[in-house]
Amino acid sequence: MISNEIDKRFSIGRSTIKGAGNGLFAKTLIPKGDKLEVVGVLVPAKSLADKCTAYADAYKFRVGKHLLIPTGLGGIANHSTNPNAKKTIEGSRVFLTALRDINTGEEVLYVYSGYAQKKFISPT
Repeated sequence: MISNEIDKRFSIGRSTIKGAGNGLFAKTLIPKGDKLEVVGVLVPAKSLADKCTAYADAYKFRVGKHLLIPTGLGGIANHSTNPNAKKTIEGSRVFLTALRDINTGEEVLYVYSGYAQKKFISPT
């Protein structure tokens, strides 16, 4: 499988979230309801493939009994308690869906899973 996602609506840049590294940014207005598919590899939860990719546990998206290991733009979006996007699932596909219009240059942010928050978010 070759993954080479191209979506000209987005770019990667230095996150506005302190300590987060890179983030995902809108290169154009993203209207409320627009979606970015989170592409990657889908593996059964608790399988050998899941165990062998434990290094990526905090980045995985739960999709029913499976986990999606992101390999594209959706995997670089950061956490916020004031998100402008949300994770939505349609069958075995995962999307980041705009909760409101996301302006050009604005970072795309969503609420991480509880596991990811424990891994990445330091208590304040």
